[in-house]
Amino acid sequence: MRKQTLVLMVGLTVFAASAGAQSPPTWTQLSLSTCRVDTFLESRPASDGRGVVIAVLDTGVDPSIPGLTHTPDGEVKVIDVQDFTGQGDIELHRVRRDPQGGTLVHHDKDGSPIHYTLPELPDSGEETRLYWFGVLDEARFVNSDVPDLNDNGKTDDEFPVCVTALEGDGDDQALCLVDTNMDRSFADEKPLRNYKLDYDTFTLFRARPEKQIVPVAFAVNIFLRQAKVVVHYDDGAHGTHVAGIAAGWRINDQEGFNGVAPGAKLMSLKIGKNDVGGISSTEAMKKALEYAGRFAREHDLPVVCNLSYGVESVIEGDSDIDKFMDGFLEKHPCVVFCTSAGNEGPGLSSVGTPAAADHLISVAAMLATDSARDVMGFDMTDPVITVFSSRGGELNKPDLATPGWATSTVPRWVKRGDFWAGTSMASPYAAGLCAVLVSDAMARHPGVPVRSCDVERALCLSARPVAGATALDAGWGLPDLPTAAKLLDEFVPASKKDPVIAYDISTPCPHGHKGTARAAYWRGTWFPSEDRMSFTVKPIFAPGLDTAARTAFVRRFDLSCDAPWIRIPQEQVYLRSEQSARIYVEYDADRLAEPGVYVGAVIASHEGKPAFRLPNTVVVPCRVGAEDDFRLSLEERTVRGWAPDRHFVSVPPGASAMQVTLSAPEGAESKASIERIFDPTGSQHGRRDRRLTTSGGVREVEEVFSDLLTPGVWEIPVVADRPDREWPYELAVRFWGLHADPKVIREGSESRPAGELAITNLFEQPVPATADGRIEGFRLHKKDKFEGLDDELSYTVKLDKSCNRIRIDLEMTPQAYATTTDIGVAVEKGGKAIHSGAFSNRTYQATVSAGGADSLKVVIRGGFAVADDKRETPITVNIDHLLADPVSVKVTRGGSSNITFVPGVPMQVEFKAGGELPEAPQGTHPVGFLRFRERGTHETALRVPIELGG
Repeated sequence: MRKQTLVLMVGLTVFAASAGAQSPPTWTQLSLSTCRVDTFLESRPASDGRGVVIAVLDTGVDPSIPGLTHTPDGEVKVIDVQDFTGQGDIELHRVRRDPQGGTLVHHDKDGSPIHYTLPELPDSGEETRLYWFGVLDEARFVNSDVPDLNDNGKTDDEFPVCVTALEGDGDDQALCLVDTNMDRSFADEKPLRNYKLDYDTFTLFRARPEKQIVPVAFAVNIFLRQAKVVVHYDDGAHGTHVAGIAAGWRINDQEGFNGVAPGAKLMSLKIGKNDVGGISSTEAMKKALEYAGRFAREHDLPVVCNLSYGVESVIEGDSDIDKFMDGFLEKHPCVVFCTSAGNEGPGLSSVGTPAAADHLISVAAMLATDSARDVMGFDMTDPVITVFSSRGGELNKPDLATPGWATSTVPRWVKRGDFWAGTSMASPYAAGLCAVLVSDAMARHPGVPVRSCDVERALCLSARPVAGATALDAGWGLPDLPTAAKLLDEFVPASKKDPVIAYDISTPCPHGHKGTARAAYWRGTWFPSEDRMSFTVKPIFAPGLDTAARTAFVRRFDLSCDAPWIRIPQEQVYLRSEQSARIYVEYDADRLAEPGVYVGAVIASHEGKPAFRLPNTVVVPCRVGAEDDFRLSLEERTVRGWAPDRHFVSVPPGASAMQVTLSAPEGAESKASIERIFDPTGSQHGRRDRRLTTSGGVREVEEVFSDLLTPGVWEIPVVADRPDREWPYELAVRFWGLHADPKVIREGSESRPAGELAITNLFEQPVPATADGRIEGFRLHKKDKFEGLDDELSYTVKLDKSCNRIRIDLEMTPQAYATTTDIGVAVEKGGKAIHSGAFSNRTYQATVSAGGADSLKVVIRGGFAVADDKRETPITVNIDHLLADPVSVKVTRGGSSNITFVPGVPMQVEFKAGGELPEAPQGTHPVGFLRFRERGTHETALRVPIELGG
């Protein structure tokens, strides 16, 4: 994904001892043995991806990095580069030759003429040659990872750009020259053509090459009619790393160190704007995918796309980009598309978007045993799903799991190592597998198109289960390449007579968008144990299939089940024409009595092989009530490795706060942790990595949810610090039932807040509490919206000495967020970002120090799936000016801040600020909170927001 979970630096000297061996060393930092890629390529070396193009939709790919320069047969590896973000656009304007001095004349901003020596071109054609001028401005990189492109200690250089063509020439005849040394001469520069023609690149001049690396390699694409040249580069590194995993050859110039499909060629389709946290921009994904489809059609070459990008899915499978992806892939059945499932795990229902789209291959991340051993020193007997990998729920995703920890190619400026982890790394591994399979199928069946659905099915049916994982964690499991190749060898010839490319599946699901989903997912205090459930299945036909073939279609499926708690009353079902069929399932409640998660599937097989499966998940939560004082206590538990101990807890009616406590048993050592806590929708909350470290004195960690607590079933997954360790732990969950009237304090004096409210304890035990409060600062509140094609909102924040930080709190509705592919946020000080980030779900929070500035600019940049000149996409914006010295608020009842809230009795409390507030900035209002903490534990039982005048 766009946000990598973990980055590690390792040395490569561990292989020095084997340098004298007769066979090339095995590079376990990119594990090819896990899916038996090495075994397959040893037996069929010509099926290494050659003849296939992998399109990398990412931050860009640096084609000059060892491993990405050539294929095994000596051809250029990266054959095309395109930028769909606008980040590399350089506007051009016409300039003329000086007839007297033989120079180009460009006029500066103040109108002064600047002369540039003409380029030396073999065909001068002075009478018909046209010239354009532009500037590659280093200032555009100020917020990227490479702000100083030529390593001269400055970040404001301007590199002149000249484009020239003969009158009547098209883009492919035009030439571009960049004044790389800024000497006002194009005569000493290399003429560049569109990259795909000659694979031209350029770098900028370095004054001390013996001490300076070449940080960035650039390529160009010229668009004469649009009067622009687009400079392509990777200043984010993510795309270059991804490309090496998919198709690297001799990575880091090391013999035998290859990606999964070393014979495949690459296209870099840049969708990530690295000056704003690497976010995708409006229609970048759409345009890149359309370009890949057009390339496949025009060059008659198979294309495998990889998208290691995505955000949390809010409306699963029904976001704008999900729907576009599915529509595109139905129209292009031979374009294979792999994407990362997301790094929002290990909670259920956390697969992101566009990984939620039905027709692409969504990939989970696992840690391979050989990489774990040689890079991290872990002693593992089986691969394991990583903690961060997103999990399924109401989606039949992920599809597969592949290695998601790998060393690969990185740009030269990267200093943080090259062993990275994420589903971003797992997806290109799967894309490489697809390229190898397509390459092999083309060799075995010349002239027969290889369909994406057959490639996916071959991989899925080849997969073996991952130890300790369910289908929610790993999909079908870990692919086996030799087995998949044999299956695809069967599927491709049969595809000529197969009109179906997919199946449309839906079932009632309370957590699904509009009450349906592609998988049955019951997460609550009730599931259908008395009534049977039904799945509706319809065929999706290949594009262009005539009506007669659709009408003649008939297919029978045999049904089976892999879980004892699922019963299927049918033995067979069949599809005819475009009609739908129903498959019924029943749940055995007696087998679903104990709290936990139950995962099973109904498998529909055709001609002896699974054609599709229907996932079923029932979450049975722990429930607490008055009889146990709304407390849950789990003792003598042991977590083994990274297989989560999942604890589901139903929030009791009337609960106002929840406290989660993880502790080590008395006298025991433990390094168990709660990596994240997940709300009923699968969104993560609270601090990350609440880890016990008994050797360091940390024997207990806790998290309290008050105003974030929502009804439903919360998930608390416990994991070990390492995949090869097990640790004891105890878990306690407690709820409080205090409620305030009003829920938010909005009325009162804005100079010295004071007032009263009623607190009612809805539970059955008294709560002895200590009350206090605080005015934190002043809030700028906006109900704003992105309008039309304007995808940027900005706010200037004026600060005085009383405020030293700002807090940003942004929120979009699920429907609004589902129209986006990314939302980036930056806080700028004098044009330079001092904070940047991006939404991972429909909310965003951050606190940023002002750093002594008296003015900051908050910029929100939207990336939308589809451009719309009539767009009105709402967003709620709260920007708090935080006081350096917050004003305390005294909260009392009868003059005392120690208050015991007895059950069922509304109790009036008073509050008053301890002093006058500073003058509020224009357009803002005071914000803060009242807090009621249980005496003794000091845990928050209730938090009441203050938003005076808001």
